[in-house]
Amino acid sequence: MLNKYKSYLASKAYILLTALALGSVVGIGYSVITLDRDNHLATVRRDLEQDLYTATDQIQLRFFEAILVAKHIENLLTASKEVNEAQISRFVADLQLHNPGVRAVALAPGLVVTHSFPITGNQKTIGLKYWQVPEQMASVAQAYRRQSPIVDGPVPLIQGGAGYILRYPVFLPNPSTNVEQFWGIISIVISADGLLSAQRHDFSDAEQYSFSLREIQASSPLANDVPDDAGPLNARPVTTEFEMLGSTWRATVRPTAGWPSYSPQSPYLLAFVLVLAVILVGVLLIIRSFAAEKESARALLAESIGCLNEGFIAFDDDERLMLVNEKYLEYYPEIGPLIQPGMTIKELLAHSVKNQPDATTVEDENTWIAERLERFRNPGVSFLEAAADNRWLKVTEAKTPHGYTVGISTDVTAEQRALKAAEAADREKTEFLNNVSHELRTPLTVISGRASFLRNSERLPQSKSLAAALENATPADGAVTTAVTSFQRFVSEQSAGIENSAKHMLRLVEDLLDWTRVARGQLELDLARIEVTDLGRTVVEDLRPDAEAKGLTLTYSQDGPAEAMADTIRLKQILYNLISNAIKFTDTGNIHLSIEQLGDQIVFSVADTGCGIAQDDLERVFQRFQQVDGSMSRQKGGLGLGLAIAEQLAVLHGGALSLESELGKGSTFRLTLTRAEAAFQRTG
Repeated sequence: MLNKYKSYLASKAYILLTALALGSVVGIGYSVITLDRDNHLATVRRDLEQDLYTATDQIQLRFFEAILVAKHIENLLTASKEVNEAQISRFVADLQLHNPGVRAVALAPGLVVTHSFPITGNQKTIGLKYWQVPEQMASVAQAYRRQSPIVDGPVPLIQGGAGYILRYPVFLPNPSTNVEQFWGIISIVISADGLLSAQRHDFSDAEQYSFSLREIQASSPLANDVPDDAGPLNARPVTTEFEMLGSTWRATVRPTAGWPSYSPQSPYLLAFVLVLAVILVGVLLIIRSFAAEKESARALLAESIGCLNEGFIAFDDDERLMLVNEKYLEYYPEIGPLIQPGMTIKELLAHSVKNQPDATTVEDENTWIAERLERFRNPGVSFLEAAADNRWLKVTEAKTPHGYTVGISTDVTAEQRALKAAEAADREKTEFLNNVSHELRTPLTVISGRASFLRNSERLPQSKSLAAALENATPADGAVTTAVTSFQRFVSEQSAGIENSAKHMLRLVEDLLDWTRVARGQLELDLARIEVTDLGRTVVEDLRPDAEAKGLTLTYSQDGPAEAMADTIRLKQILYNLISNAIKFTDTGNIHLSIEQLGDQIVFSVADTGCGIAQDDLERVFQRFQQVDGSMSRQKGGLGLGLAIAEQLAVLHGGALSLESELGKGSTFRLTLTRAEAAFQRTG
């Protein structure tokens, strides 16, 4: 139930994480798109504002040119007091050449339009009385009151469309009064589109831009002081104010279709945000998949560990407990309730030390914890640990590549009990063999000794007395003497057989005794510096009769005096075993013992021309109670201990015993010992 609840919370947490991640991406994307839109809008407005400044400069220039033309006309009127139509036409034509937006230049002496240049298209304005047109009279009156030019507009034009009119009041001097007298008005009509020439942004194109120019501080009732730049940035037009002919004018412009809602990069940014969101969702799905696989693997691992029939425990690289199965808790019931994930190995050992029978003092407890902690941090071979209910656990610990430490506790109580039983049985067997060997050796020694007496019965005092009695008997009977001699010969022959068998059995008993000492580690060497070449010669001389009895040749060679640190008796025993073994398994040919000095080593080689040993059986010959061929064992006799004892004795001497053999061609045993000088140098 707890795992299901955790899994449910984990799934909900993943959904919440996904929602937060997507929300963050969408929010950041929206902020980026909005910021990009605002920057683009600011750039567009800045470009329009710069062009608007240029446009207002152009407007002022247009009206300045118009004022110059009106001034020229005023000068003509002042000079001649008559309208020079030809010259004025040239002025107007030149003005239109530079300013194509000029629709007409009208002269209105006494406020009645009498002339309009060019006349084409302006015939309807001839005869216009300004006082009859209130829309135009206001600006005329304002120019009259100011006695300076003013601009009126935008106003509907009689010629059609909308435009702006420069009202230039003309005052001519009166010679009789020497005071300037109001002559009339020069009106220069400029269409609204004509004020602007094409820039980067053609403000005269009504399909693209909505442009307006108006006076904001004029006394005319048509003036409007309400600003156009109120409201949010994306709704306000671009506005600039400037001074022209004593009045403040405001020029505004905005795109006809409205300000751009998005920048040209917005679709790409939106696509990027969408791709990023898709990638993020994909990454989250992959992470979720990996997390699910990891959780599944963890659950599988936990279930598998729980199913183990062995105790399992795992610590992280900070030595804190990560996993433990029920079997482990079952093995340690006294501390099982105290084991919690997250506890350190030191805390666990502090609980465990209370159950250690060998730790009786605080110092013992601290020592045990320190040793156990060192073994935990540097795991090596498995070790045994006592557990509850007189059980034994084999603890195996190892470090993982990530620095974790895992431990497996296996109940080996049955194996330990079986091992102890086997050891006890082996001890009993060894003791039995030892006792039997001791018991057998005494009567066998007696039998061998008695047999040796009987083997030389003619030398016995009793035999000599019998021979003397037969010689002194009369009359001497040759048949009796022959019979007695024959009987003594028979006794000697039978005694020889008994003696040989007794010696053989005695050697078997000696082998058993030696092996029990080796097995129990009770065999000690009496090492001394000895001359080995004489020892080898003595062994060969002792065993040559046995070889010659089988028709074999036993030879010996050496390359000079050599000394070794060895036990004389045990070294002889090795050589006796090797040569006796060669005699036993060689039917024809020869046996040769050689002693060679190779550097710091002395090599004893026993080579024979016997039956040889197959390569697959070479290792078996040094095992106890083993012979290569069971049938041969029955033929040749022996317990199969000679070579095993010889190898153990060689090891005790610090040397080695090796074998080279080829089936049907013979064998060579090599005993390698260290020279006495080299042995002293090593020990020194």
